[in-house]
Amino acid sequence: MPSLFSLTAPLALLLAPGAAQDDVGAKGTCEAPTWQQARDGTGRASPLPLSARTDAWNSIFDAPKPAQANQVRIEGRVILRISPARGPARQSLMAENVEPQRRQLVERPFGKCIDAKRIGGVADQGSRLLLFLRDRRTLSAQLEKGCSPLEFYQGFYMEPSDDGQLCVNRDRLMSRSGAKCKVASLHQMVLETVE
Repeated sequence: MPSLFSLTAPLALLLAPGAAQDDVGAKGTCEAPTWQQARDGTGRASPLPLSARTDAWNSIFDAPKPAQANQVRIEGRVILRISPARGPARQSLMAENVEPQRRQLVERPFGKCIDAKRIGGVADQGSRLLLFLRDRRTLSAQLEKGCSPLEFYQGFYMEPSDDGQLCVNRDRLMSRSGAKCKVASLHQMVLETVE
């Protein structure tokens, strides 16, 4: 906190009669000494020096201003929404069951990642999510512990990573109710004939 002396010292210098000893007016820079202008009320504070030995005082308003930066930052955020699958997409697995042979759905191993743009719809099936791809394949997604697939019956949102993939134990699915879960494993659902 500034002291009272540091606040009043500039005012005392302006009004001090000792400032009249410096003959500023004789040098032609001012008509009368500063203290006399202040006493008479005929002048205003001048940026000229109080004595011939000091430099001119620049006012606060004449101080250099910081350079104005003309910068614009535009940020974008992409969120993919996977909606619930419609009737025909869900029934596509059983559409081939026209033959009298008996068929059942079997889970086959699948890779760790899938291109997120290839997912066309989602449905919950007990303890798993069914992901319907645009190329008519179906994947089964097991969620991490503590996550219920029933929370994702209205679909889910995901923020795609830099590679655009949905990967096991990396990317989070966000339900419309606010749940956030990672995919623990992916399997492909295949119809096989039972003998």
